[in-house]
Amino acid sequence: MEGIGAVLVIGHFVISIFNVPLGNPVIYSLPFSDMKTCEQYAEYLPPEPIKLNIEWNHSTKSQCMTTGQFKKMMEARGVQKPATGTPEK
Repeated sequence: MEGIGAVLVIGHFVISIFNVPLGNPVIYSLPFSDMKTCEQYAEYLPPEPIKLNIEWNHSTKSQCMTTGQFKKMMEARGVQKPATGTPEK
């Protein structure tokens, strides 16, 4: 993760008016060179839920974290590194 100073973790949730989720959330991460750029990008995400129809709302949650914090979080969750196609040295 050379050259990566911050990671933006984004989660998308679809929740009913009865507070019941529609399936699992979609969670992904985006790398950034520094925390300032990460925080600027996070400002573009919608802060309030978006009404999809009479029953469902789409909510987006995000958090910028340092590369070290992100690695610790992934290790704590037992997530393995994705395969890159090249063997580790």
